Amino acid sequence: MAPLLALLSAAAMFVLAAAPAAASTPQFDPPKSFYLALGDSLAFGYQQYKFNANYPAEDPSVFSSGYVNDFSAMLQAVNPSIQTVNFGCPGETTVTFLAGPCLYEAAGFPLHNGYSGAQMDAALNFLRDHPGQVSPITIDIGADDVRACNFDPGCVPGAIATVASNLSTILSKLRATAPDAEIIVMTYYNPYALIDPSTNTGAEALNAAISADAIAAGGRVADTFTPFNLAAAEPATLCALTLMCTPLQDIHASDAGYMVIAQQFWSASDYSQLIEQ
Repeated sequence: MAPLLALLSAAAMFVLAAAPAAASTPQFDPPKSFYLALGDSLAFGYQQYKFNANYPAEDPSVFSSGYVNDFSAMLQAVNPSIQTVNFGCPGETTVTFLAGPCLYEAAGFPLHNGYSGAQMDAALNFLRDHPGQVSPITIDIGADDVRACNFDPGCVPGAIATVASNLSTILSKLRATAPDAEIIVMTYYNPYALIDPSTNTGAEALNAAISADAIAAGGRVADTFTPFNLAAAEPATLCALTLMCTPLQDIHASDAGYMVIAQQFWSASDYSQLIEQ
């Protein structure tokens, strides 16, 4: 685990170097006909033990306890007829998001809603096919860019810079294609704080870049770092909200953790004002 700690420590050094993006006022756009979910394994609702139990016949419906499912159920309190489209791809980086393909799907494992090519193109095509009908759009992307450094500390600042640049491009394209959609971007929790709490600073470096891009695009930020990593009960929170304390040491969220993530999206959306008291 020592190389991993060095990796996250290197990320911490990038905090002060990251340039803040210009701020825009977050838009407020109520739920419409479609909720579009984008991102990596967390958007997909991935959990390693489910994948192992079903391998090689991976039915995506098995992964039905993710935050997208939970947030979708919350949205139905505002708009009972809203339909969810989930393009989440396990292992997705900002690079593969833009250029494709989804390597999980290319390996023969189906997605909740499949597509060919890049997730970016799939999202834009869906938005163009349903003009003015999509809101909200949620996205979590960027953690796998840093993980792709494969524990090389010298790689991390560049990886975070890549996330900042690519996410800016992603959000700009989404905003240009769906100007009346609410876009909510997730920051990441840090499961490795179970090993060394000081690595939280590194996670905050990545989150700073993500948050700056979200705000610049007039989006909102769903903060998952605080309930997972800054709660008074840490590290107990990480054992309850992730699967790191299981034999597989899975970094992905538990069912309870996915529900907490969904609640952070709900809080960020400000949609509670639409529910009659």
